Amino acid sequence: MDIELCRKFFAPWRGGHLWVGFSGGADSTAALLVTLGFSRDYGFGVTAVHFNHHLRGAESDGDALFCRNFADERGCELKIIDLDLQNRSGGLEENARAARLAHWRELAGGRPDNAVVFGHHADDRIENFFLRTLRGSNLSGLLMEPLCQVDNVRILRPLLAFSRAEIESFLRRNGVTQWRIDSTNKQSCCARNRLRLEILPALYGFFPGAGTGMRHSLEALTEDAEFIDDAARQAFESGRVEERRFWQQLPPALAPRVLRLWKREIPTGKFLHRLREELSLPAPAERRALPWSDSEFLVFERDTVFWTTAVGDAAAAPAAVKWDILEKASAQWGNWSFFAVPADDCRTGSRFEAVFDAQTLGNTLQIAPPLPGDRMHVFGTGDAVKIKKLRIDAKVPRSLKLPVVRNTSGDIVWAPGIRHSSLAAVTDETTRMIRLYCRQRNSASVSGSTSRNSS
Repeated sequence: MDIELCRKFFAPWRGGHLWVGFSGGADSTAALLVTLGFSRDYGFGVTAVHFNHHLRGAESDGDALFCRNFADERGCELKIIDLDLQNRSGGLEENARAARLAHWRELAGGRPDNAVVFGHHADDRIENFFLRTLRGSNLSGLLMEPLCQVDNVRILRPLLAFSRAEIESFLRRNGVTQWRIDSTNKQSCCARNRLRLEILPALYGFFPGAGTGMRHSLEALTEDAEFIDDAARQAFESGRVEERRFWQQLPPALAPRVLRLWKREIPTGKFLHRLREELSLPAPAERRALPWSDSEFLVFERDTVFWTTAVGDAAAAPAAVKWDILEKASAQWGNWSFFAVPADDCRTGSRFEAVFDAQTLGNTLQIAPPLPGDRMHVFGTGDAVKIKKLRIDAKVPRSLKLPVVRNTSGDIVWAPGIRHSSLAAVTDETTRMIRLYCRQRNSASVSGSTSRNSS
């Protein structure tokens, strides 16, 4: 392991301050030693940061003690941060990552002379590549970058060129013969561990030298990604992002990268799909909006493109409501009450009712105002038709100010007043049905079709 290859990462931080993520494992221990070594050359400050997640009892406390002793022996400042991950919704790994990022933002966020150093190495890079390939990432997303910025925090990964074995050899040559080993890393309890412990060893067994080949490929792909990212940066800085023609002429590979620069967030695959659909249509005479989030929209109006937090009637409409139909049998949106009940058949009494396959519908829905340009894949035809046109054809009064019901992907599964979408439709394979219906408060009935029709 030639640490001179790391010099280029540390030279720009002369006089600044680097915060090193220090778990006590071999990779973070090596990262701390290398950082301390270059601090003498470039005069930047160094603080090791250890997060105690308190998830492995005495083992977690032993990690913190090891880090304390190691830092004290080398005269390095150490900051130990206790994380409380109990009683939080969502996945444990996701919560831990978010909690650590919040502290990194507090320590180094927005400071041009500060950065965070991680000990990720070549083996981590290969694992990351496979995991993100399975999640559908683009080229930049597949690669663990040596220099990047996340939530205004600058991140350095100086050890990406070295394998885990090279790092452990480096530690022994420098008199470090012990480091901490997380016992959970030996359990095939998550995708990364399964990949590390089972899949990659089997792959390397079938293809000797595959690890080295992968490292070379990732280096080449990193160069390609840097070229594409630079092209996206130049496109963004052209000052034409508010022109529809700019987006129509932009190569597809650059679109997600330009959006990331514009919004400082990574666009979802769903948003990119809708963007491609929008750009294939003629320039709109009236506004069409693509939802970026519950409160932000990218608006296309004639030849211009811009962001807004309110679109048309949506500005005056109630905010979107999240509805877990397992926890709550009813939900309120403005003066509309929505209900979910089990169904024995798929017949409906009006266009203000709809029956779905309960398993494919999912448990979490969103009741929200429709956006200009919203389309729904109509049941029975499969065609994507504008909600506005469907409601006009169905003679739904605009005064009703009806919302739409979306699934977790943002697709419209039902627009009250219209026959429901083709999503989660009842089929011969359906084993459980659920009926959704809505009523205006203080109203015994709703104007519209009252004929019984199968949906």
